[in-house]
Amino acid sequence: MRLLLFLAMCCSAGLGCGSKSKETLESLRAAVQPPPPPPDTIPEVLDYAADLQVDLSEMAKLPIGVLYRDLAPGDGPEVGAGDSVEVSFQAWLPDGTKVDSAVTALRIGAGDVPSGIDAALEGMKPGGRRKVVLSPGLAFGAEGRDNIPPNAVLVYDLELRAKRP
Repeated sequence: MRLLLFLAMCCSAGLGCGSKSKETLESLRAAVQPPPPPPDTIPEVLDYAADLQVDLSEMAKLPIGVLYRDLAPGDGPEVGAGDSVEVSFQAWLPDGTKVDSAVTALRIGAGDVPSGIDAALEGMKPGGRRKVVLSPGLAFGAEGRDNIPPNAVLVYDLELRAKRP
């Protein structure tokens, strides 16, 4: 950022602002201020299939951007990073196309699942159920996976079945 300011000041003062410096300045500006993401990758601007029961006005947002709504609170101690858990999940595209489902054991924060799922599991209690909406950067990103297209927003229903020793 300081380099960008320095180059901008030099150019405005007429010091060494040839075409090469202007290109460098524009390149640095683009790196600091990337273009906005395409609208279909922003969860808050999408329409969701009615069957998914996604109402963004009823959802909370975690600091990293995960949108969620608790469907059932669960009982017992909350789980957090490092805990081993058994989770059931189903995933859909916003249009209602089911793209994944499984029951799996995982360690929260170990990278076994997308970062948005790890974040959404923290604070849940065994027996708890949560509806989650993930932007592409918190799901499978530009690469996608299997039948999940690149840059897909995903809707998950999570159930924390158990905390494991």
